This record gives sequence, structure tokens and C-alpha cells, in this order.
Amino acid sequence: MAKNNAEHYLEYLTATFGEESRILREDGVDGGPPISMFVYEGAPEPGMITGVTFGLSLVANPVWTQSRPEMLISMESGSLDWPSVAANLTAYFSRKKRFSYGDVFTVDGPLTEDTEMDALLIFAQSLLEPEHASVDLRDYRVHLSQFYPFYRSEIALYERIGLQAFWNHPDFGMYDPKRPRIQ
Repeated sequence: MAKNNAEHYLEYLTATFGEESRILREDGVDGGPPISMFVYEGAPEPGMITGVTFGLSLVANPVWTQSRPEMLISMESGSLDWPSVAANLTAYFSRKKRFSYGDVFTVDGPLTEDTEMDALLIFAQSLLEPEHASVDLRDYRVHLSQFYPFYRSEIALYERIGLQAFWNHPDFGMYDPKRPRIQ
């Protein structure tokens, strides 16, 4: 019997990240699918937490022609709030946003208790070799994209200097929830 997409994706996650520590779940919003967040505590290194979604790729978005995204977040933190907020925003915006590189999500207040950052930027995932960042399921291809926290006050700078310059700024600590604002 052939595996369904969810079973195949779970095998991919286990082969790529190991056994999950726990699975969080967010209900879908506005007819969107529920979002499962597979959490890996102490991954990719001790003192970090990583979460990977499943559910976003179930949305049939016409802009996703080559592959469909699932989201990844990885932070120097032990707080489950990081994968939880990523799952929540993915569920809320699954039918409202493209989830493309450069997309920005903002919230009213800090993302979690261990940061003052209040926005997330989507860009290429930074944990895996490119050949391991995608998986072919039965019906479509999934590609992992990553949420990177930043400050809402940095949006104007990001828009002015562009994604590449912002990304390569010496003060941009992509995993550091306590990094200072980039001026």
C-alpha cells in the first residue's frame, strides 16, 4: 500500500531531523488546514529549538507552481513559544499570504517572552544542505522555507537596503532572540 503525503513527509522529517520532541497543533483559520508543528528540542545544537510545520502545503495556492512551502523556525532558545508562534502565524495566514522569500509577518507585541522582536521574515532555510531542503510527496513537492525574527522598526531599513544587504548585515544574528536592533 502506497504511503500518503503525511506519512511520507513524516518519514522525511525523521530522516532529516531525528525523532521529534513533541508535536504542537494549531486549528486552521478561514477554511485553512490545521497546522502541525514538529518540535526538535536541542536541535540542531544544544540550547536551540527547531520547529517544522506540516499543513501549509495542503493549501492550493496558485503562486506555488514548482513546490509548496512548509515552514521552519530555529532559535537559540529553549522556549516552546518559538515553534508555537510560527505554527500560529502559519495557520492564521495560510490562505492570506504567499509564504514567499521576503514576506514579512508582524504581531502586536513581542513574538515570545524571551525577545522584543515583533516580526518574522521568510527566507531560505539555513539548517540543511539545499538538496535536503525539499521532498517529493505523492502529489506535490514540498520545500522548507524559514521564519527569521526581526524588529518591526527594521522593516524600513530592510525595504531601503534590500533583502541581501539586510541578511548580510553584521548585526543580523539569525538565531539570536536577544540581538540588538539594526540601525
